[in-house]
Amino acid sequence: MESAQVISESPKESNNKNSALVGRQTIYNSELEVFAYELLYRPSHQKNFAPDKFDGNKATSEVMLNAFLEIGLDHIVGEKRAFINMTEQFVDGSIAIPFPTETIVVEILEDIKPTPAVKKGIQDLKDKGYMIALDDFVFEEEFMSLIPYADIIKIDLMQISREELTKHVKDLKLRTMVKLLAEKVETLEEFEFCKVLGFDYYQGYFLEKPVIIKGQKMPANKVAILQLINRLQDTSVEVDELQELIKTDASLSYKILRYINSPGFNLGTEVTSIKQAVMLLGLDTLKHWMTLVVLSGLSSKSTDIIQKVLTRAKMCELLAKIIKQENSDDYFLVGMFSMLDVMLDQEMDEILKSIPIRKELKDALLKYKGKEGKVLKVSIAYEHGDWEAMKAGTITPKSLKNSYIEAIGWADETISGLSN
Repeated sequence: MESAQVISESPKESNNKNSALVGRQTIYNSELEVFAYELLYRPSHQKNFAPDKFDGNKATSEVMLNAFLEIGLDHIVGEKRAFINMTEQFVDGSIAIPFPTETIVVEILEDIKPTPAVKKGIQDLKDKGYMIALDDFVFEEEFMSLIPYADIIKIDLMQISREELTKHVKDLKLRTMVKLLAEKVETLEEFEFCKVLGFDYYQGYFLEKPVIIKGQKMPANKVAILQLINRLQDTSVEVDELQELIKTDASLSYKILRYINSPGFNLGTEVTSIKQAVMLLGLDTLKHWMTLVVLSGLSSKSTDIIQKVLTRAKMCELLAKIIKQENSDDYFLVGMFSMLDVMLDQEMDEILKSIPIRKELKDALLKYKGKEGKVLKVSIAYEHGDWEAMKAGTITPKSLKNSYIEAIGWADETISGLSN
């Protein structure tokens, strides 16, 4: 959690459209130990609250993507769970939740009607292993039918009188084992009152105001995303083709590796290749993941940057084959990730702390070490016309020239293909 940037007060600087923002408020137990965190939609780091009107599906998607893929959930909540508000489409299964069950608590919003489809969706989520919380629970007959599905019921202290609160808590304690969470605890007196009633968890300004966690978004090429989504609809699509599509965009490569290596998967080993990640995730999970990417509306990057990144990555791959290296995919990845500092406006060593690739590849990116690093250095030297640096390598000038020309052609063809 120490590597996430926390903004507790509104900064003076203007918004950066490439900032990944997540609001976070701590949830405590009765001993004031941290139980979990609620993650909140924050479209601006200048206002620590959600706007009055916003697209709920987009907000939920953005919270999950920013938390899991941009900032890293471990940097936001550590080993604790993350409570995330879910709209009806996420609850009834219209939009799948492609994240590990051990990491999040699904919050059912108070305005979601308990229709048969919603109840079935909640049961499906429970069967998969998700913990369910009923947010701002309304004690009306219509919603009482949701109580058997709940692990946690959240009660907004501002929406209920002391007399009603006492009655409802007593009734709930008698009829169910569900845990109770007091929301909007504003004073010490309210905290003590809820402790006497037997609440299990507490959240509110008395304990902690929400803070904004800020990271830097990896810009995405929307056309590449749409192309990938299109191919994912074909059940006969091959893993190798998906790998090639993902490889054409540094953002997708970065996110898919970060996603598959997030703590909730508990794979026991680090996944460092795009092909392995695609095989482990499978088509269904990839489809769900890409739906979130589209819903969140990630910004696109300039064609110039795309062109340069693709050319460098392909050149590294071609040079790897010239020097007879079997792991040419690693060389492609090094070339692809070599411009992350430019794309994210961050120092490379900071970025690499959160990217799940092998140490040898990180050393290649930071220090030009190993064969991958030397090939990357030669490729960059050729781009810059640094003839002295090129002479230091063992690859002939003719091979460098041919590889560069082929790489440019491949990049142009790839960009053209994605745009059609």
